[in-house]
Amino acid sequence: MSDLVYRSMRREDVPAVNLILSKSFTKARLEEGYKNTHVPPCHLSFLEMYLAGFPEGCVVVENRQGIIAYAFSRLWGEVAWIGPVSVIPVSQGKKIGQELLQRLVQIVKDAGARVIGLETMPRNYRNLGFYGKLGFVPQQLTIDMHLAAPSSPGEPPEAEYEAIFWGLSGAAERAALNESIEKFTRKIDPNLSLAREMELARQFDYGDTLLIRHAQRGLVGCALAHSETYTKEEPRRFLKVNALLLDETLALRPMLQWLFAWAAREGLGTLAVRTPTRYFLAFAELLRSGFRIFHADIRLTLQGYHEIALPESFYLSKWE
Repeated sequence: MSDLVYRSMRREDVPAVNLILSKSFTKARLEEGYKNTHVPPCHLSFLEMYLAGFPEGCVVVENRQGIIAYAFSRLWGEVAWIGPVSVIPVSQGKKIGQELLQRLVQIVKDAGARVIGLETMPRNYRNLGFYGKLGFVPQQLTIDMHLAAPSSPGEPPEAEYEAIFWGLSGAAERAALNESIEKFTRKIDPNLSLAREMELARQFDYGDTLLIRHAQRGLVGCALAHSETYTKEEPRRFLKVNALLLDETLALRPMLQWLFAWAAREGLGTLAVRTPTRYFLAFAELLRSGFRIFHADIRLTLQGYHEIALPESFYLSKWE
């Protein structure tokens, strides 16, 4: 009889989970031939933020010696994604990860998810096979891109656009903004809600949400970004955009200008974004704007739970 116990993750589990994350991802990088194989532990607050986002979708596996595996999942409205997931190296190859993933898939289904996915490195053929056996279908690449702040600020944004920081608004204004943001995100992806992620970014002091509003057309852009590092060894140089939605390409220029102003205010010199190449309009516009590619993952979605947001949308999202 197996002595394994699968249970919900608790806050006091986070230090053990952090060590497993570091050891397992370091081992994976070593096997995949990376030059820099060391994956440092995360800040505990970063993993605690993940746990707070969807606690019922975060699970650990333990035996008599302690925790040997874990998995996080997120729920952005009805868009669910899984990761990170790790099994301690000495316990790999025993189908623990398979059981863990199957449990998480059922959890997010029960929570009402209509989109279920994850991201992994395309060169990791073991992961592609592992997830494929569980019903996850490879989609297009997701591309990490960055752009250093321009040496001169350039022309100011057009007068008809204004920037609003959600976290800096008053309580009454924020309540009105929440309704507009929900309507805006659902227009681009009917399954998407960023409300909980916006709250967590402010609660844990990792970032904020920048809104772009047009004088006549109302809300035309939304960018949720983190300004803080995720590990002690990570240099503090990036403003990291986790989600960016625009309903008109014309709003990209003022959005980028205000994002760079935000980065400068935080002492950061580079803007980093991730875009699924499925949204080719966004990918192409960012390349034309000068962004350079520095990493690629591949997105997989569970059969029958694929994304339905139109590829013509300007929609960036980061599932990791």
